[in-house]
Amino acid sequence: MLECRNLWKIYGKIVAVKDVSLEIREGDIKLIFGPSGSGKSTLARCLAMLTTPTKGDVFLKGECLTKPGVDLNKARARVGFVFQHIWLFHHLNALGNVELGPRRSLGLPKKEARERANQALREVRMEEWAKHYPAQLSGGQQQRVGIARALAMHPEIIILDEPTSALDPELTGEVIDTLRDLAKKGTTMLIISHEMPFAREVADEMIFFDEGTIIERGSPERFFTKPSSERARRFMARLIKRTRRE
Repeated sequence: MLECRNLWKIYGKIVAVKDVSLEIREGDIKLIFGPSGSGKSTLARCLAMLTTPTKGDVFLKGECLTKPGVDLNKARARVGFVFQHIWLFHHLNALGNVELGPRRSLGLPKKEARERANQALREVRMEEWAKHYPAQLSGGQQQRVGIARALAMHPEIIILDEPTSALDPELTGEVIDTLRDLAKKGTTMLIISHEMPFAREVADEMIFFDEGTIIERGSPERFFTKPSSERARRFMARLIKRTRRE
């Protein structure tokens, strides 16, 4: 479905992503976690081609997105991206925010775009809030609208960049429940998150990312019982301790 080979992203003297190769198959749910500033968000943006890699290649269903001449607007429309900071348009209600992408990016007629938007809002259980504006929604509700916005594009994969990091525990639960629903439907997802109970429940593979590269990868059970690297062991211990406190 989505693959990167020997991916690098360099800003001046800062190496944000260093020689990363990753493959996501249809129906996979992969979860990336690691320290703040480790390059996780940069990797996610490169995979969605929102940020151009310095070196290496990104493939979507076998099509190389990093070669010259590729229509990046079309490519980006095939990858749903849910941002850490939700970035809803405050002058549009929930329905307006969700139908905007299908109308502007895909060129769908208003009626068809609205049908897609309504369906996407139903999928995240926000249809009753369709006419509410962002200022009238909680943080968790806003993030669910953000997920609906990605779903309305009928993407082949959804990438979520720490979708619960700005939310308190109660609102986090709303978003996690939505992701569980998507997982049950077989939605292909790459999620950056430190929500360990959720990771253990739904992830096919966990990927520990630090200093711009993949340090270790494996099943949730492996990370929760015996990570191979010392860095992963220390980080998991801190996450589990924090989860128990919460």
